[in-house]
Amino acid sequence: MVEVLRLYCMDCREWVYDRDSHECPINHWVVADELMIGIADRLYAMGIVPMTAIWTATELGEVKDYEYLLSVKVDISERISEAVLGELPVGWRYYWNTVSPDRSELHMLAYTERWYNFGFDSVVDRVEELIKEFESYLDTRDSEAVKALLLLTTG
Repeated sequence: MVEVLRLYCMDCREWVYDRDSHECPINHWVVADELMIGIADRLYAMGIVPMTAIWTATELGEVKDYEYLLSVKVDISERISEAVLGELPVGWRYYWNTVSPDRSELHMLAYTERWYNFGFDSVVDRVEELIKEFESYLDTRDSEAVKALLLLTTG
């Protein structure tokens, strides 16, 4: 299960419906679904540029609509020092791996969870909860301090 992915411009905060006519540069765009825009906007405001911001729910096991692997992932344009955002909330991790044959680096903030549907919430409800929790965490970060740390650690 994946939401519909579209291009979103974090500069003008609008969906990009026509790439040829959108006036903002492409490096301000993120591939995202509607639920993930809050995370993308918050990171972008801090100087951390997301390239993709997606969530997935993969059904596991033999019982339908019971067991899922939930993932909330944000690919960012470059590796940042973990001191920039600090310790992430429980379940969230920094991923800095080289995984491809061309030795491209992976720069990601991600959350994964094996979730069981006991009938109280839907998969989308649980994903929305995870996203809101991470947005709340990002709201505790000082955007100007994050930008300053980025300049010191990457500049």
